[in-house]
Amino acid sequence: GGVQVVVLAMIAIGAIFGTAEITAVAFAEAQGQKAAASFVLAIYAAGSLIVGLVFGTLKLKASLATQFLAAIALAALTTLPLLAVSGLASLALVFFMAGAAVSPTIIIAMGLIERLVPPRQLTEGMTWGITGIGIGMAAGASAAGMLIDAFGAHSGFWISVGAGIAALLVVLAGYNRLLGARSETLVCEAA
Repeated sequence: GGVQVVVLAMIAIGAIFGTAEITAVAFAEAQGQKAAASFVLAIYAAGSLIVGLVFGTLKLKASLATQFLAAIALAALTTLPLLAVSGLASLALVFFMAGAAVSPTIIIAMGLIERLVPPRQLTEGMTWGITGIGIGMAAGASAAGMLIDAFGAHSGFWISVGAGIAALLVVLAGYNRLLGARSETLVCEAA
């Protein structure tokens, strides 16, 4: 049950990732600077890299379930400023903050899966988590593309917001299942 919660949350998180890529390109193109989308997406990746390196050094005492809830809440929260983006500079800033939520969320998700599944099923469990991200990326990109085509570049950000809210609701609803992890704390060991 706990793995299902993580996978569903990862589908929603993947939708945020997929939406970011599609919407950044459409938004930059609408601003007359399509090539700038590469810079904005690089900023997104930089946020993830920097925070991932820092997060990997932390030794948190909170349970994995609590860490996951906090990471998902942060990821959902970082989608909200997308609705106020007015130019590429503000998009880059918001993407940096959103990117900062990426690495901790994935690190914690994989740590949680590791503790939720029997050791002989670890590869399968992690595969489900990563597959969830891929499914979400495809669904998010597709949905954002349809909205952008119908209503303009800025409308694609609503998919990110909706996906963030969905991820948070999934984790809140399944929180008790996440508490079933064999080891409740994670000394952050970034792989």
